[in-house]
Amino acid sequence: MNIEQRRSPRLVDYLPLEVHVVHKRDGHVIAGPFSGRIIDLSIHGACLLMSQVMHERFHLFYSTRETDERLLHLTIDHPPELQHCTLAAQPVWMALFRQQQIRAFKIGVEFTGNPEKQHMREIQEALRKNRPERSNKWIELCSYFAGRRERDCR
Repeated sequence: MNIEQRRSPRLVDYLPLEVHVVHKRDGHVIAGPFSGRIIDLSIHGACLLMSQVMHERFHLFYSTRETDERLLHLTIDHPPELQHCTLAAQPVWMALFRQQQIRAFKIGVEFTGNPEKQHMREIQEALRKNRPERSNKWIELCSYFAGRRERDCR
């Protein structure tokens, strides 16, 4: 039996994002951009779905974790209310995501510092507006790649 150990509730979504690895001290970009999706989000962290985690010799997860001097900058630019919203995070875990021939990576991140609770509430409120539509896209994609499209089930 699995016991839920998350500190805060998650908001399931399917948000496009851009990820950069930056130097903690001066914000200098070390690697990126990497394209991905946020598939769930809480006030403490998020789960990212990434199709690519390597850029030349830099690994998004391992190279960032090998030193405390690097951070991930997650830039969300959809829905429109969140134009260029950037959150700083550290990667915590990574797992392979497989659906038929599709291979991707899920990366769990924890937001660094103490993101302002009001700021996170504003982000979550903006996401709730069209969330069912974006969540349904995620469900449709998973079903499609699993070979369970609705028209095939009739």
